[in-house]
Amino acid sequence: MNKTIVYSLIAVAGVVLASIMYSIQNNDEVVEPKVNSVIMIDGKIPPQLSDLFPDREAGPHQKFIDEKSCLVCHKQEMTIPGVGLVPKILHEFRLDCVSCHFLPS
Repeated sequence: MNKTIVYSLIAVAGVVLASIMYSIQNNDEVVEPKVNSVIMIDGKIPPQLSDLFPDREAGPHQKFIDEKSCLVCHKQEMTIPGVGLVPKILHEFRLDCVSCHFLPS
């Protein structure tokens, strides 16, 4: 048999075997869900909530606590001592901030 044909068949068999092994290896990977999935609201990505008090671990917008505290400061415009003017934000109620917004922690 011609040596070129033999070498070609061996090369093709090697490529096929390598591609099969590669596809088997990639199918075993566990796909983890995204931590920060993005939800579009009216065609816009909700903003990341800013860390208002970087020196305090339990400051507002730092982490999700419960649904009752989520919009408490933004139901109406108010002045909070040590913070300043807090604007009223028209917002649809959701069970938690992190369903749309990213928090610093």
